[in-house]
Amino acid sequence: MSAANSKTQTINLEDLPLAQLQKIKSQLEEEMNGLTNAFTQMKQAQAAFRECKSCIETLTPENKDKTIMIPLTNSLYVPGKISNIDSVVVDAGTGYYIEKSAEDAASYYDAKVDYVQGNAKKIQETIEQKQASYRGLVEIMQYKMTQQQQQHSEGSKNTASASA
Repeated sequence: MSAANSKTQTINLEDLPLAQLQKIKSQLEEEMNGLTNAFTQMKQAQAAFRECKSCIETLTPENKDKTIMIPLTNSLYVPGKISNIDSVVVDAGTGYYIEKSAEDAASYYDAKVDYVQGNAKKIQETIEQKQASYRGLVEIMQYKMTQQQQQHSEGSKNTASASA
């Protein structure tokens, strides 16, 4: 790609017709919806990682050999016993599991929470930028619609006075 093609081109939104502005508005709405969904998913993942760490923190000597209910699905639980409080199996994603010490697993989940939080912050900043662009676009569209209404009412007055 040449240097001339890689330069970004700026377009003054006030110069665009109302129909094109409406398309840009729809595109911005779709982008904000997608980003909002991604942000929500990030927050859910962050909560899940915090919950995992919280579960690891309950592995204390007092809880050894206690009976617990182990979830197999969202609605199916089976009884089990905590027999080992020193190591846990961590879901590393895409079907991979890793055995780690409880301390390493807690650190792993802390790192996951921090990573997701960083990404969520970036998404939130992007959403805020898109919202600012959206507000500016709506203001321009309102201004253009007001101008069109004024021109239309002036045209109606001129037509009425010409026929009289």
